[in-house]
Amino acid sequence: MISVRCMLTLLFLACLQFGCTPKAIEETDAQIVVDPVEETIVQSVVEPDIEPLTIQGAHFVNADDEVVRFWGVNLCAVYPTKEQAEGLADELSDRQINLVRPHHMLRNSKDWVHGIPGGAMLTYKDTSRELDMEAMDRFDYLNARLREKGIYLAMSTHFTRNFMPGDVGILETTPEDEAAWAEGIEELRSWHWKKSFDPIKMLPVIDERCALLSEEFITNVLNHENPYTGLSYGEDPQVLTMEVINEFSSEYAIICHNKFPEYFQNKLTEKWESFCREAGVEEAGDIYKPTTQQLITLRAQFLRKLDEDYFLRMQATLNKVAQREIPLTFSNLFRSDNAADMHYQQSDWMENHSYTDPLITRKKDDGIRSVSRHAFAGKPFFIGELNQAEGGDNIKNQKPYRTMLPVAMAAYGLLQDWDGLVWFAWSHGDTYMGPDGRAAVPDRDSHLGTMMQDMQMQDHLRSMGLIFREGYFQKSVAPKTIWVEGPYVAPEYHSLVQARNQFEPGWQNIHGFRRAYGPEPEDQSTAPWMNDLPPNPLVSDTRELIKDVARDQLTGSSSHAEFFSGTLDGNPPAGLRHLQMSETEGFETLVLVSLDGKPLTESQHLLLSRTVLNKDLKEITGPSLELQNVLLPVDDQQWTMTITRGEKTDSAPSLSVTEESIQLPALAWQECEIILK
Repeated sequence: MISVRCMLTLLFLACLQFGCTPKAIEETDAQIVVDPVEETIVQSVVEPDIEPLTIQGAHFVNADDEVVRFWGVNLCAVYPTKEQAEGLADELSDRQINLVRPHHMLRNSKDWVHGIPGGAMLTYKDTSRELDMEAMDRFDYLNARLREKGIYLAMSTHFTRNFMPGDVGILETTPEDEAAWAEGIEELRSWHWKKSFDPIKMLPVIDERCALLSEEFITNVLNHENPYTGLSYGEDPQVLTMEVINEFSSEYAIICHNKFPEYFQNKLTEKWESFCREAGVEEAGDIYKPTTQQLITLRAQFLRKLDEDYFLRMQATLNKVAQREIPLTFSNLFRSDNAADMHYQQSDWMENHSYTDPLITRKKDDGIRSVSRHAFAGKPFFIGELNQAEGGDNIKNQKPYRTMLPVAMAAYGLLQDWDGLVWFAWSHGDTYMGPDGRAAVPDRDSHLGTMMQDMQMQDHLRSMGLIFREGYFQKSVAPKTIWVEGPYVAPEYHSLVQARNQFEPGWQNIHGFRRAYGPEPEDQSTAPWMNDLPPNPLVSDTRELIKDVARDQLTGSSSHAEFFSGTLDGNPPAGLRHLQMSETEGFETLVLVSLDGKPLTESQHLLLSRTVLNKDLKEITGPSLELQNVLLPVDDQQWTMTITRGEKTDSAPSLSVTEESIQLPALAWQECEIILK
């Protein structure tokens, strides 16, 4: 394969010889590349770089020290054609997406992926050590298209990795050991995936061969040059972050009684017994059933050290291979205060996952409070997987209210000063993807794992994405830090997953909260948020957000944006200055945001998004809407309306403008722009 740099150099030298300048070089930043599959020369329109970001304090910042926030989606085992990649990148960019989290990329996803034979970044032919070049070509082309849209990548060292008996050759030992290792892997592969899922994740933590395979994969991927950008992933600032292992901790895996084939079980036992001997305990006993408080404490320390040692090993590999600093975290989901403290001490950034009741106003306790357990003082924080609660009954009962979720998470994410909200998932493979990269059969029903189909859930992605990325609601003016002091020892599951020093429900809607690990302040235990429920309605300390659990309403109003989401009860919602709804019953989500960067009272370009349900929670279209306290036309100016989502009209819809307001007609739209010109 001819490298991009070599090709450009030859082209440039040839043009100099003949006294000309290549038009592509003279007029654009396009690159000439060789398609690795079709072996033809193609022109890439990818811009030469994406804005490099660094971590400064608790945030990612650009060269001007401006905070950059991320509105993202998960792409699970997605290997699109070039045409699909073009449409997918366009659609994500239109929804304000600026981060993609590739997920399950090493899962042998033949049940999800139908466009290519393998379905994974690895061939899984005899070994798991060889990159599948067709999958990589599709992955590369998609990332190049995302890159030119300013969309970053959140990568992983694991990607739902599998191991194969043929991988044994990465480490030469004895014939007996090699045969036993291969037999153990074969046995693990025969187990049901629910039984083998966590043990496979833990293998690199306890087994040298699997750790070497992880190091090899990181090296291969980061050294791999994307032919459509001319950059390796290890040097490309498009790779924003990396995680080590998704949703994992050794302590959690062992307390949940995950077992291994005999070869690997013996590896774990040997490490456990050695750790105990070094601590002066000769009888370690069963790691799953420690018999004394001393052994319970030693087990917590041992399992934490396993994770910490493996994290530092992967960090060293990353630093050795990458040509730039790539922020690393060990894992995600709150698994214990013990594991969390390790993250607090070692990880560069933090992540949690949230599948929650979208009706944030149902009660004072909500998904914002739960997920904040992994938001740590001084570190960037992402919700790397975000959607409504899983399970058939949850989806059925909660789906009418799901449009509240992007509104609530974006608004309270800003109050909490979070850095990224990443929806799960835009797509699992290509099953529901059309040839243009968009949903093959779009509808307005709930699709937890294929958000690309759910047009109702997408109604407010653009408007709330813009609000979140631009920071159109203030961060908390009186944030709180909750300190947690060791030791962190859990004998069983419930004490493991129960976070210590939790603030009372409702305060997350008032103040920003972060956790930190160290000595607890003397006055922390007597603070009102640690002891008392706040009164309803819950008003943020910025005075911009109001959550009313009695009226089942959420409102937000700032200089550049305003929203309502909740149940209409015939009375005006609290705190709104611009939005006036005509409906008096049912459930509605309505968002107004400035598109020209000016305050709403001065803006000449406004974006509105809405979803309206009647009292029976059936979607309706067409209610009229009134905007108050916005600019009024002068001289020959006039407001015009363009429907951008919903039933398009041949001509611009007629607006009724008075000295007090603008009234939008009762048409079938979910998103529109109105412009004064």
